[in-house]
Amino acid sequence: MNTITLRGLRAAAHFSHRPIKSSKYTLKPSLALLQLRHASSASTLALKPIPPSPHKPSDINGPLTTLPPLLDLPTRAHGQGLPSYLFALGKSYVKFYKTGVWSIWTNYQLSRAIKTRLSSSNTSLKEAVQNWSITRSEFQLLYRNKHDIKRVPAFALVLMICGEFTPLIVIAFSAVVPWTCRIPKQIDSDRRKLEERRSESFRELTSLPPPSRLGVGAAAVEKLDKWELRHINSSLGLSSKLWEWVFGPPEVLLKRKARQRMGYLDMDDTLIKRAGGVGGLSEEEVRMACVERGINVMGPSKESLKRTLDAWMKCREKVGMETLLLTR
Repeated sequence: MNTITLRGLRAAAHFSHRPIKSSKYTLKPSLALLQLRHASSASTLALKPIPPSPHKPSDINGPLTTLPPLLDLPTRAHGQGLPSYLFALGKSYVKFYKTGVWSIWTNYQLSRAIKTRLSSSNTSLKEAVQNWSITRSEFQLLYRNKHDIKRVPAFALVLMICGEFTPLIVIAFSAVVPWTCRIPKQIDSDRRKLEERRSESFRELTSLPPPSRLGVGAAAVEKLDKWELRHINSSLGLSSKLWEWVFGPPEVLLKRKARQRMGYLDMDDTLIKRAGGVGGLSEEEVRMACVERGINVMGPSKESLKRTLDAWMKCREKVGMETLLLTR
């Protein structure tokens, strides 16, 4: 799996230097461009591990309070009645969710200090990244807390009404659950569904990746056609799958979602590189970064994902982000 992904990224870099006569082909990118089925275990073993970063882990990894807390579930004791066990199990889930909500409040307080600092110097987030005024840890704190804060009202209402039964309700509605309140089973399920959706989208993508446009955000998005935009939205999970029942999201929404994600990834790539590269990322940070870039994480090891993410970073120096997002 890791060899296939690495070769796909290398192929994207190589493809950017080839002349393109037409933007549409009848072959799928996985067949016409990549030719990846001959991956061997020998080449995988030959890959060297990514060395650790000399920078402080606190500069590159998001604060631990932006991640879900440890979920400590009780085991059923011998002879323990089912009602008693289920009650203890429910209490553990409620404790987990309360800790997650409290983490959001903590992150909100920390975020205010960063925003005040940037506001006092009249600096936007993009300018702060460009001017070396913010670390990736601070950047991720702002980004993740903004995501979670918007979901607190609806989730808190569900928690108050459902109590111990909350896991049974919210596992099917991840869109309303803050990241700090997602149980491991829910995270794995969401990632598996996204990878299935991504594979389906690649099968339906009938055009080769475009030549590198070396742009990000608005500049690159405006040059993508509707089908490329739909693929990026599906592959990264930017829009609900329910849109497929009505022929997909409108193009204006596709562009806005893609523009926001590509702008975010451009800043995040810059901060990762500035902090010494992917070597300093923790295992969960590596997985989260890969998911955000459309890289499958269910199965590959931490070192394999680090190599793939490192390949992404190196390819970003040669090709546009949209080329990587349209390459499997």
